[in-house]
Order: sequence, then C-alpha cells, then structure tokens
Amino acid sequence: MPTEENTTTKPKAPANASPLSFGGGERGNTSANNIGTEPINSAEKIADEKNLTTPKTEEKTETKTAEINIHNAVKPGSKGFGFLESIKKQWQKHVEKNRAKAEARKKGEIATEKVAPESKKTSTNTTQKTTIDIEDFDPKIHKASQLTASQKKEILAQEKILHQGEIDLVDLVAPSSMEISTTGMKMGDQCIRSFYVYNYPRFLQSGWLNQIINFDARIDLSLFIYPTDPSRMIKVLRKKVAEMLSTKHINEKKGLVNDVSLDTALQDAQELRIKLQQGQEKFFQLGVYITVYAEDEEKLKTISKQIETILGGQLVMVRPADFQVERAFNTTLPQATDDIEVFRNMNTQPLSTAFPFLSSDLTSDRGILYGINRHNNSLIIFDRFQLENANSVIFAKSGAGKSYTIKLEILRSLMMGTDVIILDPENEYETLTQTVGGTYINISLNSRQRINPFDLPKPLSGEEYNTKDLLRENIITITGLLGLMLGKLTPVEEGIIDRALIQVYQVKGITENTENPYEYEMPTMNDLKKILTGIEGGQALATRLEKYTEGTFSGLFSDQTNVDLDSGLVCFCIRDLEDKLRPIAMYILLNFIWNRVRSELKKRILVVDEAWHLVQYEDSGRFLHNLVKRARKYYLGISTITQDVEDFMGASWGKPIITNSSMQILLRQAPSAMEVLQKTFNLTDQERLLLLNSDVGQGLFFAGNQHVAIQIIASYGEDKIITTNPEEILRQQEKNE
Repeated sequence: MPTEENTTTKPKAPANASPLSFGGGERGNTSANNIGTEPINSAEKIADEKNLTTPKTEEKTETKTAEINIHNAVKPGSKGFGFLESIKKQWQKHVEKNRAKAEARKKGEIATEKVAPESKKTSTNTTQKTTIDIEDFDPKIHKASQLTASQKKEILAQEKILHQGEIDLVDLVAPSSMEISTTGMKMGDQCIRSFYVYNYPRFLQSGWLNQIINFDARIDLSLFIYPTDPSRMIKVLRKKVAEMLSTKHINEKKGLVNDVSLDTALQDAQELRIKLQQGQEKFFQLGVYITVYAEDEEKLKTISKQIETILGGQLVMVRPADFQVERAFNTTLPQATDDIEVFRNMNTQPLSTAFPFLSSDLTSDRGILYGINRHNNSLIIFDRFQLENANSVIFAKSGAGKSYTIKLEILRSLMMGTDVIILDPENEYETLTQTVGGTYINISLNSRQRINPFDLPKPLSGEEYNTKDLLRENIITITGLLGLMLGKLTPVEEGIIDRALIQVYQVKGITENTENPYEYEMPTMNDLKKILTGIEGGQALATRLEKYTEGTFSGLFSDQTNVDLDSGLVCFCIRDLEDKLRPIAMYILLNFIWNRVRSELKKRILVVDEAWHLVQYEDSGRFLHNLVKRARKYYLGISTITQDVEDFMGASWGKPIITNSSMQILLRQAPSAMEVLQKTFNLTDQERLLLLNSDVGQGLFFAGNQHVAIQIIASYGEDKIITTNPEEILRQQEKNE
C-alpha cells in the first residue's frame, strides 16, 4: 500500500484518460516503446521510480504523471494490455513500411504501396503496381501511374534536353542582337526609329498617307481605330456647344471683337452633333504610328526628316516616340497591341481619308506572278486575258532582262494550262522547251521539218466555211510572201502571180466550188514555178523563184508540211537561217501558226522575239499587225519583243502594234531611246529617270490604265531553267558533263 506522502505527490489518473495520450514527438514514441518492452510488476515499483526523479518543470511533471497513470491503468492480464500491444504492432508496421518506401524511392526498384482504409477489425489490404523500365515505356500502351517519381523526373529531364536542341520559330525570326536607347533602337544591323501622329488639320485630303506608303524606304505603318458610343459623344457635344454659345454671348455683351476660331469650332460641333443624331456619321478614335528602318544612323536621320516633312506639308504633325522606343516598336508590329495610346477624335468622313490601300496595285486573285511592286513591295499577280486584249510588248536594251522576263511568263503560264508558241531567232528557248517536255523545231536548210505555205487554213470545229473565202485569203497571204521572196512587185507582176496562184490550186482539183478542199493534196512552190513558166510574162518571175525551188534555198519552202502543234509548248528556231531568209521564215511560220490557232479555240500565247525583223518589211509588218488585231477573237495573246526600240517605232507598223497591245513592259533603256518611249507611252520625268537608272530586271509594268514599277523575280529552280547569262549557262554545261 502506498504511503500518505506518496499519495499526495502522485496525482490520480482521470477516469476518462485516453490510452494514446503519451505526450508528443520523441517522448510519445519512447513511452510507447517502454510500454511494450518493460513489464509492470506493481504500482509500488512505479511509485518508487517516480520518487527517484525530481521534476524540474511543470511540463515534465505532467508528462511523467500521464505515463504513471497509463501504467497504473494497465495491469498484466487485463483487457487493456492486449489493446495497447496491438497498437504497438501497428505502429511498428507503419514505421517499417515508411522506411521501405523511402528506400524504394531512392533505388527506384519497387512501386509504392497503397494502404486500404482500416476496417473495424483493424485489418489492412495493400495492392502492388507493376513497374516498367524507362526504355520499355510507351505512352500509347502504358500509363503514367506505372512510373515511379524518379522515372518521371528522368523522362522530363530527357525531354527538356531534347527540346533544347530543336529549332524554335522564335529562333528563326529573332534578331541577333537588340540595343534600345532613349531615341531609337538597333536590331541586328538595322537602325530603327518610331513616330506617332499627335495633331491633324481641320480638313484632311483623301490619300494623305499615300506618299508615306509609297515612300522609297522600309516603313511599318499601324492604324488603330476605336469605335466610340455616339450617344455619349452627342451629350459631350451638346455641352460643348452650350459652353461656346455662352462664351460668344458674353463676348458680345462686352463688345469684344468676334472670335473667328470660336465661330469655326461652334459650327463644326453643331454640324457633327446633327449628323451623329441623324446617323449620317459615326465617331471614332484614331491612332497612327510609323516605324522606319535604315542601315545606319545618318540614313535614319535623313529618312526621319523626310517623313516629318511629307506629313508636315499636309499639317499632320508627328513626333518621335522618345523614351517609349520599345513600346512604339511593339505597337507597329502585326500583333494588334497599342502600347502608345495617342488618339485623336474623328468622325467617319475624315477617318476615311486615312484608308491606307491607295497605292498603285496590280494584285488580283487570278493570273500569274510577274514580279514585285517596287512602290510598296506588293506582288504583281495579273491575268493578261482579263484586259481588252491579251497582247503585250516588251521593250528593253540588250542585257536588261527581256528574254528572262518572257521566259518566266512562259513557264508560269504553262502551269496555268496556257499553250505557248515561240518564234526563237537566237536559240534561247531550247533549254526551257526541253525542260517542260515541249516540241523544239529547228527551221533551217538542213533540217527535216518543212512547212508548206500553200496549206489552206482549217475552220473551227462545227463552223461553216466557204472554200471561195479560204482560197482568196490564202492567195493574198502567199502574194505577200512572194513579195518578201522576190522583192518589190509591180502591179503587173502582182496580177500575173494572182492568176498563177488560182491556176495552181485548180491543177490540184481545188476550186471555189469544192466542198471539202482538205481531201486534196495541197500545191507547193514547185507547182507555182511550173505554172509561172507557162504564163505569158511569168518567165521572169519563175526565174527569180528558182533559187527557192531548185537553187540554194530549195527544199525549205517547197515541200509538204510535216510539223504538228499538239504539244503545250512549241518552239520554232530560225537561228541557223541566213539573215535574208529570216523574215521569210518568220512570215511563213506566223501564217502556219495562225492557221492552226483558227482551227481550234484554245487559250494560247504567241511569242515573237526580235520582232523588228518583221516590221522593217511592209508585207510582214502588215501581217503581224493583222494578227495582233484579230488575235482576241481566237483567245490568243501575242507578245512582241524587241531591243531595237527606235527601229521598231520608226517602222510604219510599229506604233499600231503597240496601240493594240493592252500590256506593256518597259525595262532598262538606253538614253537614245528614251525620247521616243516618253512620247509614245506618255512617261513622266520621274518614270523616265526610273527607266534610265533601273538595274537588270527592273522597269515599268503597264496594264491598261494602271502602271507600276516592277522588279522581276524568279525562284532558284526557275532561274536555272530560264537564265540567259552566258557564264551561268557555261557553268551548267560543265557540271552536266
């Protein structure tokens, strides 16, 4: 039995003491372990142990008292002893499980275990998850939950390393460096400065931004338009009108001179208020921001001064965005963010004058790309068949890029399904023809290809025809050809030839009454010579014709036709012909092509290079002019190319051909030819200087009433096909060998 002294120092345990109130932290764990490892023999032993320990603080005394109460409450053999022992076992399992999880996380060898909720009988259920190696992990098959935390971290680290080695869009567009100062910025090798418009005149002219848009410098222009509630503005204007009327009445009472500026402001406010109320106008806020670029600071200052002068001349005041350089630059980027927020109130009418798309523009949704508009760097995409006629002329000095330009047009027209026929006087189009799989026909004395000028033209399919009209038309054409071959004919000689041509067709069975003349064999130049020999007065003509039938030039124009035009691109080369035979060959080829064009309605382009060979002769020039006038009816566009502008314009048929061509391309010109071109095309002095100072591939592009400065451009692949530079051609030939 304990003594009275011990009883007073040892407080009794409360009746509702919890068996888990051991204390906190390490002390609680120690008490729990002591309960399970040291048996309690008697309460006296516990009291003796308590007396040996002198409490130093009230906290320690309370904790020890709790332990003593627990020991006193649990006796060996009691029911409470088994309950505490089960708690001890669960605690030990919990500690061991946490230790195993920590080791598993470090090694990454086993998956975490998930403990099921404790049941009333304190039974636990655990489920294990199978783990896989990182190398075998497939996101399409496996789940992310099958990976341990360390495996997930390793995969993320590997993906980060992978993405660091990839090229991002930001890496492609970002400059190499950027330096920002108080008045401007330098991005790479470009110096940049931004401006904002802060004041406008009372009246704005339409297209006041046109000079800025077409300015010969790199400029970014941003316009921000903010709609405003008209009802709110009507209230503001009503108040302003009342204030101005009051001011005016006060001035009148004081006998002051009438203020003109006040009357003007009052009139504008009243008119605007009325239009807003009637719905005729709307109200907006306009912000205009400009960013200019230059290669160096000096050029940037010059351009900036010119911008301020151009706008200042229209009383539009601009100011550089100093100390707001980066924000102003971001405002002019195509991201629709206004970081400057400098506005001016405007109604609909003056706002419409700021419409930016007023520059010369030849961009449409149909056609082919001809080049870049040098005014505003827009694309010149145009369809020549949309004009009044599809004819065109190209004038340029030697080496200015006229052949390069027409080859580029041919190549891109073929991609749009247009057939092309070329008269090539210098063998410049052979590579292009072979590349696209076209037909290349070499017309020379030694070639096998022959064209018979006596072939009758075939009518369009389904169209009625009259043999008499076909004969008359072809006889007139052959008479013009004989004028080139035999020289100028007298009226008597023309009559003899006319009678001989009628007889030569009759010999073959073709007369005015023949129903189907195409069933008969066509006559040739040899047949005409025989007929002339038997006609009185025709012997001299037959003698002059002998060199084309039996002499040096025999065979070229005296055999049946063996040439076809079924290919998409057909090129006739006449380079190997004598200079005297070139106009004759071009005349025959044009007549042959014209007959084929009339027989089938199809979208075609006929290219006549070095056309001055034809227009210097009366008969061939007249024939080319007739083709140009009649080509539109047969869906044909004729491209006339020449470098001898003065000879072409000096010929009697040169200017009429230009007049009947709706599209013209003028590239760099010689100073001696500029006076003729300026008068013919009504060029301004600025356009005249532009042609004189243009580089290769630069010039003026005329399409109807519109004309712009053009820069001819081609892709790398196109350039390899159409280049006319002898050095590049030689390099390609050596590479192919």
